[in-house]
This record gives sequence, C-alpha cells and structure tokens, in this order.
Amino acid sequence: MPSLGLAMIVKNGAATLGNCIASVSGITDQIVIADTGSTDGTVQLARKLGAEVFNFPWQDDFAAARNAAARALTTDWVLVMDDDEELDPEARGKIPALLNDPKVGGYLVTLRNYIFFRFGVGGHGPTARPLDSAVPHAERARAFSDFALCRLFRRNPQIYYEGRVHELVEPRMHALGLELSPANLLIHHFGHLCAATELRAKDELYRKLSRLKVKDAPNDSQSWTELGQLEYERFKNYSAAIECFERALALPNSSNIPYLSLANLYLEIQADERALEVLSKVFMQGRSAGMKKHICADALYNLGHLKEARSEYIAALRILPEDAVIASKLGLTEVRLGMKKNGFAHLTKALKTHPEILEMHDRLIKACILMDMMPQAADAAERLAVEFASPAAMLRAVSIRAKMKDWNAASNVLHRGLELFPQDAALLRARAELAQETPQ
Repeated sequence: MPSLGLAMIVKNGAATLGNCIASVSGITDQIVIADTGSTDGTVQLARKLGAEVFNFPWQDDFAAARNAAARALTTDWVLVMDDDEELDPEARGKIPALLNDPKVGGYLVTLRNYIFFRFGVGGHGPTARPLDSAVPHAERARAFSDFALCRLFRRNPQIYYEGRVHELVEPRMHALGLELSPANLLIHHFGHLCAATELRAKDELYRKLSRLKVKDAPNDSQSWTELGQLEYERFKNYSAAIECFERALALPNSSNIPYLSLANLYLEIQADERALEVLSKVFMQGRSAGMKKHICADALYNLGHLKEARSEYIAALRILPEDAVIASKLGLTEVRLGMKKNGFAHLTKALKTHPEILEMHDRLIKACILMDMMPQAADAAERLAVEFASPAAMLRAVSIRAKMKDWNAASNVLHRGLELFPQDAALLRARAELAQETPQ
C-alpha cells in the first residue's frame, strides 16, 4: 500500500499543533516539520507527538519552506497542512483509496476557511456561505469560504511549490502533464479566527511577501490581485489597491476577483459610476454573478436609480437566495419606491433570519421612519441599542423618542446609555439638551 507523509512548516504553533496532528493520526506513515523559529515549545511538542523536526531559517518565502519539508519525507505521497488546520474526520477513510490510483499525480482538496463575518467580503465574497451550526474549534465563526487547492500529491522532485506567498504546486503539475483530480476531501482552516494582533502581524508579513512576489513575477495577474486585496481589505490603502487591480486586469488570465474587489473599493470611496463601469466589462457566472448584481445594485441605489437597483437586487437574490443582506437592501429600496408592504416584509424576514447583522437593524429603522411608523422605529432603535450597545445607537434611540415627544422614554434610554458609557461627551450633551426640552 502506498505510504503517506505529512509535510508542515510551523512557527510558534504549540496552541494548535496537537489538534492538527491528531486529525491525521493513523493515516500518515511519517510527519516532517520545518520549524522557522519557534520559541513557544512547538519543537518539543512536535517531537513528543512523533514528528521529525528540523530548523529551517526563514527566507521570506513560504514555497522554499514547504519544499524543504516535502523533500525531507521518504513516503510515496505528500499531504500538506498548517498547524491551524485539521483534516475532516470523513477524509480519513477516503484517502487510502485515492493513493492507489496510478493515473493521478495529485488531488484538489477543499480548504474551508472560517471567517468572523456572516457574509464574505472581498476575496472571500464569491464563495462565502453563512455558518448555521457550530463547528469544533470554530465556535466564533459566522461563515466559511471554500477554496480548492492541491494539498495531496505524489512525492516527486519535479513537483514543488512556487510563489513566496499563496504558494501553489498546481503550476508544476500542469507543466509536467500530471493529472490533477478533484477529491472529496475537506481540510478545516481556523487561521482567520485568531486575535486581532496576530491577524495584523500576518497581514504585515503577507503584504511584505506579496510586494516581493509581484517583483518576482510582474506579469502574473494573480500576484497583483493578491497584493491589491491586502492593500484594500486589510490596510485601506485605496490608491495602491486600485493600481494593483488595474495591473491585474491588464494582464491575461485574470479572474473575476479583481473586477469584484475593484468595484467594491469604488463603492467604498463613493465612486459608484466607476464601480458600474468596471463591472460592465466582464461577464460572470455562478456566485460571482450574484456578487456582481449585488454590487451593481448598491451603486445604482447610491446614485438614486431605485427602480434599476431593485431589479438588480432581485436578480442577485435569485443567485444568492441565502444572502439576508441583499434581501434587507431590497426591502429598504422597495419602501423608498412606495412598495411599503413588500419592502417591510423583506426587511423583517431578513432580520428575523439573521438578527446578529447590525446593518439590517439600521435599514429597518430607516424604513419605519420613511413609513411614518415612529413607534416601530423607536422600538427597533432601542433593540439595536441593547443588542449592539454603543453611544451612537443610544443617541439614535433617544433622538427618535424625542421627535415623538415621548420624553419619559427618551430619558430612560439616555439613562441606560449613561450607565454603560458614563463619560461619553455626546450622551452628556444629550442629557443637558433633554433637560431643557422636558416639561417641568
């Protein structure tokens, strides 16, 4: 029977390494770890768990480290994972049969990235799905996004990773004419759920490596897209991101991602006509088409073209029926068009389905005010102030009650706000103003 080895690169992964290795227990014949400078006991833990560990000085190159780990294996096949990943239990029983197929050089495995946001944005947008049940070690996740990557391949000196960051073996597989087959295997990735400080450090590293990568391969559209997403999504460096996306789109083999990301960026900086112009240049299918319709609808709404926006939101929902945010936006658009019954139904249904999405509360409040349903607007604003407590939410609830001249309710909300935020200047000013307005 063909043998299987696990190749890993690790730095300070002691907190998660045990779960990763446990997930492959019994199906791997060898585990090799290239350690790039751990100081948290990772090396000692890895050896205790049966791994062979060697020091590999970091060279600003993930591919170099992965290749070093894979070269140290002596098995027939290579499985590649990181310490913040776990092999799905169902995959364990499927792998042995895959290794016996003589025609296949490697397998595409589903890497499931767990993310905080209920509906994905940017690079995660086209594939993001809401997470409706808890997953062990991903309890804080609100959604997941799947990507197909070659993580299982024959050990062959001619099969190696390329790229300093977002490294891949697929180009080598294609160059060698080896069959790359899809496999019904799942690897869970929890790396996006780490602490904010750790995420920031990862972002800085990936930005550094991505800048080096585009210097290494200036004619690779994917490299420019990766850098553009970092500059836009993580650092809000809009001018640099626009330049990266435009470079990507000027090169062959560009995917849908730079179009969607650039259009989203233009929405964010209120260049709505530019967003529509970008998306008019490309035809999309599947979930990407739904994302395109969503962005176009947002741009049209912002430009005041409400009928056209409604049509695009409806088209987006046909492709992405589970996306409550789109349904919520459709609802507010319909209310503004005078279709109050339909709009209110869309708003309330979306919010009932996903009450944790703050922006949908905001739309319901706006809709109630537009329909002159001030008591309902006040109730919705107070629910928002309770569920997503902030000085701004409290002030909004107070303001609505004050417009209704419901001074007692306004005072009660303000009192709760000051209990939570006693030093907030805006709330203190509101208390003084309310005292002047309140009948004695």
